[in-house]
Amino acid sequence: MDHNQRFELKIITTFDEFQELHHDWNNLLEQSGNDKVFLTHEWFTSWWQAFGDKKELFIILAVGRDGIYGIAPLMRCQRSFRGIPVRGIEFLANNDSPGSGFILKKNHEYLAETVMNFLLKDVKEWQIILLENIVHDETINSLIVGELEDAGKKYIVNPGLNSPYIEIRSEWEEYFKGLSIKSRKTIRNVCNRIKRLGDIDVREYYDMKRFDDMVAVSKKGWKYREGKAFVNRPDRNRFFRLLSEEARNKGWLSIWCVYKDKEPIAYEYHLKYKGSDTALLSEFNSDYRNFSPGTFLDHEIIKSLFVNGAH
Repeated sequence: MDHNQRFELKIITTFDEFQELHHDWNNLLEQSGNDKVFLTHEWFTSWWQAFGDKKELFIILAVGRDGIYGIAPLMRCQRSFRGIPVRGIEFLANNDSPGSGFILKKNHEYLAETVMNFLLKDVKEWQIILLENIVHDETINSLIVGELEDAGKKYIVNPGLNSPYIEIRSEWEEYFKGLSIKSRKTIRNVCNRIKRLGDIDVREYYDMKRFDDMVAVSKKGWKYREGKAFVNRPDRNRFFRLLSEEARNKGWLSIWCVYKDKEPIAYEYHLKYKGSDTALLSEFNSDYRNFSPGTFLDHEIIKSLFVNGAH
């Protein structure tokens, strides 16, 4: 750790400049403590192409002697805060993002102070900074809050997304036995009930060929009727198509489907990245709600991950 090293802060404001960072971005991510799929250059490229309309890139780079040591994936945008229109700076993220945050080389977390100091003292024409659903990191988060307090700024800390996860540390049978009696009974009942439908098949795909099956299921689900499905919005539809193309090329894409007599009735959309498996979308055909195809598929996926791993 070299606190005496001087860093130059550089601002990226164009998509072309951002694209040139691909290698350096992912290389830094690998050297950070938050190597998550939703912080990759591929993720942010897809996100910006889908959701970047009427927004301005404002990515901050902390550049040292031998490369990039820190990235703040930010943008400028107009937004409403408690009903009042304001000019804001925030992460390149929305409700389809499991999280976001600064990407800082290990042992250089103190650069969070440098970035915040720059935002608070040198960057003009903003009224609010929103760092929502920031990846949990005690060191980085405390440094951010410390800079806000030192600058005498008013701030609010609210709970972010709470994403439950399973650590695969045992055999499937041992994990299943560890569930509550009620949970095991529910799963068995769901598995038995769905088999009464006839020919049921569960498949995992790694390419785009079954993306249209996702769309077909979505258009028959309750989310679609309420306007909450990804296919209801052209920008969300585009995001997941672009992300799928990127993920397929990297070997990250995982689309699970349940078929009844070759008709898709449920799906889950996952990304596999460096030993972790992240679920981003799930829907089912409401015509089969009494058979709980979504619960059945979730069970089959978890079982497969225990048996085959998340690679």
